[in-house]
Amino acid sequence: MSEPDIQLSICIPAYNRGATLPQLFDSIIAELARVDDPDRVEVVVSDNASADDTPAVVERYRERLPNLTYVRQAENIGADRNYLAVVEPARGRFCWLMGSDDKVEDGALARVLRATEQWSDTAGFCVNLAGYDSTFSRRIIMREAFTLDSDRLFEGADAIFQEFGPYYGYLSGQVIRRDLWNEVVATGEHLNFLNAYVHVFVIGRMIQKCPRWGYLHQRTVGWRSGNDSFIADGWYKRTSLDVVGYHDISTALFGAGSKTANVMRDRIAAVHAFTCLWTGKSQGQPAATLRKGARLLTRYYWRSPVYYYKLLPWILVPRPVARGAYLSYMKGVRPWVNAIRMRRNRKLADW
Repeated sequence: MSEPDIQLSICIPAYNRGATLPQLFDSIIAELARVDDPDRVEVVVSDNASADDTPAVVERYRERLPNLTYVRQAENIGADRNYLAVVEPARGRFCWLMGSDDKVEDGALARVLRATEQWSDTAGFCVNLAGYDSTFSRRIIMREAFTLDSDRLFEGADAIFQEFGPYYGYLSGQVIRRDLWNEVVATGEHLNFLNAYVHVFVIGRMIQKCPRWGYLHQRTVGWRSGNDSFIADGWYKRTSLDVVGYHDISTALFGAGSKTANVMRDRIAAVHAFTCLWTGKSQGQPAATLRKGARLLTRYYWRSPVYYYKLLPWILVPRPVARGAYLSYMKGVRPWVNAIRMRRNRKLADW
């Protein structure tokens, strides 16, 4: 009997996610029931030596997910190597990289399958997200990742990375062509970037080899807020992951001082670095830790205009003032911002 013709592999790297995997699996099962040929979809889980009940959870779902491949690592190999490991046994033409704490939105699987057919000659495509609270019980209002209000195909490696580079860090937003991914991984160059964003580097090389990339504007994956596993290593380490990781990857791909590297620098500074600084300053990080973080931000962003109008003012603001500004924003300004975002969100994509 011949093996099924797999079009899409949903690839889930997992570590201690016994509490969140059921919601993801249930969402996949519901979506499989809506597609014409569910046998064209498989689920691959790479368990990074979890210490919780992840293996038991997977086993409970084995009958309901017949095209399920479960690989358990003998020891913790780190997040990056687990991202790579989950693609290795996959058989699909495309792989949807999926965070183990996220979920698939209604109608999403059919949309993704259609896109893999429509954009079969691309390196891959991004899918838009819907934000939820930490329990998936309600939608939350969040900053839109894109202002695009329709599906689009982009061409040119620089243009693609300038548009999507920061978003590549969000694992569940990426659907990649497996043969091209494997071609890049075979070089071993990615092993220099085991910085929590190895997939960003691999995707960057993929689009340089095949400079065509798509975007699905409808909300396709559900993102769970308040569940950042990397924050457990501390505020400074989490900040440096974004600052150093994205810098090293973008300069390796496009060259230090290139337009694309500078665009990436400014976008990471304006959103990722600023959010880390805002959070650390307003929520009580020790002064010594904040000074260390300020030195990091200055080292990497002093050439960026974003540093002077957005980062430096918050570096200089005393912690009590920052805390007061944070509380004022949360109580007084944020409701207005949320109302504006709500109206904008409804124009850009289905709420």
